[in-house]
Amino acid sequence: MNINAEVTPEARDFLMSLLAKQAVPGMTVRVYMENGGTQKAETCLAFCPPGEESSKDFRKEFGDLILYFDAASVPYLQDMQIGLDEEDGLQTPTIKAPNSKKLAKQPKTFVLSEDCPALKVPSGESVTLKQGASVLITQALGGSFTVNHQGNLYRLSPEVTRKLGFQSDAIVFEPPEDGKISDQQCWDAMRLVYDPEIPVNVVGLGLIYKLDIDQDKHFVFVEMTLTSAGCGMGAIIAGDVKDKLLQVPNVKDGKVDVVFDPPWSYDNLEEEARLELGLI
Repeated sequence: MNINAEVTPEARDFLMSLLAKQAVPGMTVRVYMENGGTQKAETCLAFCPPGEESSKDFRKEFGDLILYFDAASVPYLQDMQIGLDEEDGLQTPTIKAPNSKKLAKQPKTFVLSEDCPALKVPSGESVTLKQGASVLITQALGGSFTVNHQGNLYRLSPEVTRKLGFQSDAIVFEPPEDGKISDQQCWDAMRLVYDPEIPVNVVGLGLIYKLDIDQDKHFVFVEMTLTSAGCGMGAIIAGDVKDKLLQVPNVKDGKVDVVFDPPWSYDNLEEEARLELGLI
């Protein structure tokens, strides 16, 4: 992956003058994105002393100016421009990043840059996919990837995909003004959890039977089921539900129980899920 970026001559000279004033020889600038792909996306510039750049960063030279671009932020930094604004004698760098709030498109195939822990689907067996393995992405939803390697399906967790330089499609929630847990935000969070084999979230599949919120204890309790009692990914999916709920403002803890009474059936599917699966 390459980075398409522009630094105006005025901005380059301004940044070079700032770097020259630093006490650390060889100081450079690192560019990264906070909350990329969301409405709260923010492009950041930071001083980067020698040796503190990441081995995965993209280095790009603009004349004598060296910038390091955070690998995970590159999809959102494409076509960015760093300029310079001057008002009343005060100079301020300006950043235009037109793709900062757009959800990044993931590649169909890629080669693993390092050994990656994964779970075999549907058994849930823990395995390691070796560095250099070529994988085909079959599903990239909720932050995790389902990939095909040599005819087998594997799930890569959100932590692993971020480490590989990919971004999550997770929602950044605004804290409610009343300081309480939002029921709607909890449901929205659970809609970010997907069955590794089916491109439908657990709410759309009708797997969530109950959501209880204890506002005093900042605690949420979920009762859910699985499409099959023999699903080896059950504990993983339930864990994903809890992890997403813990990202909801004011939620401090939670519990997810998996039950099979009543058993799941196709009648549980939401209409949108039926359309996605071609059942309508």
